[in-house]
Amino acid sequence: MTNKPHLPRLNEVLLGRPSSPPRAALLGGLEGEKPQLTHKSEGVRIAALSQALKYGKPGKNWIFQIVKTETGPVQWAAYDLLWESLNERARQQLLKYSPLRSEVGVDYTRLRNLLALGEWEEADRETKAVMLKAAGREKEGLLDREAIEKFPGVDLRTIDQLWVKYSKGRFGFSVQKRIWKSVVRKQKADTEPSGNQRVGANEKEGVNQFGERVGWRESGNWLNFTDLTFNLCAPEGHLPSPSFAVPCDVNTGEEQEVLGRWCTAFCFGGVRCGVLFLGWWSLLSRPDL
Repeated sequence: MTNKPHLPRLNEVLLGRPSSPPRAALLGGLEGEKPQLTHKSEGVRIAALSQALKYGKPGKNWIFQIVKTETGPVQWAAYDLLWESLNERARQQLLKYSPLRSEVGVDYTRLRNLLALGEWEEADRETKAVMLKAAGREKEGLLDREAIEKFPGVDLRTIDQLWVKYSKGRFGFSVQKRIWKSVVRKQKADTEPSGNQRVGANEKEGVNQFGERVGWRESGNWLNFTDLTFNLCAPEGHLPSPSFAVPCDVNTGEEQEVLGRWCTAFCFGGVRCGVLFLGWWSLLSRPDL
């Protein structure tokens, strides 16, 4: 019988291959932390997680079990701590266990299920619905800049990680943020030593470039919502769409109602710069993405 080559299991990808730490280190270290890790108080358990991480793979394994088997604040803290300690490959594996957490009691189960099924258009609509609910803007039907700036960080990360996970890294707010930052870096590179930007290298051009990169703008025109591409062949960052943010008037910069089109206008830094939504740049500037 031919022996099959060893295939790395999920735990090995996340935590590394099993090792044999000195027994004394375990008994005197992690074993001593376990009473705190199983304490009735959530606060005590959360505080003990960072101590468990100091004991390498055995500590990570204990934290991983908490992520897999529990719910609530302790699970959230365990997930965040493990996330920060892993490389990019391991993080992609950990996304499978991403908790559907919310600061404001919003249920993200339907969004997760739609994304898991690849129902991208319906998932985009569901994203709008849950974000309006999380922001308390269901009656208004749109998010203004203030609402986006105050949007619950835990909920924003939950929504983003669901999109990133099920699109295999193609969609999500954090993907859009990465693209936007690359556009900004290019603009800085287009700045002369004197500090004066070259002709056309301004806010409007940056917004247009971003729109082209994510596929919201084609042949110099911004697309309607119905013209978006709801499949994995779409450009990176194409989804979620900003169809739930308040646009602004191109002349006054004031927020206005949507006038029948997916995109109407967007004012960035007082500059007339095309047709995106007021507040979207606030979203992509969030440090919790």
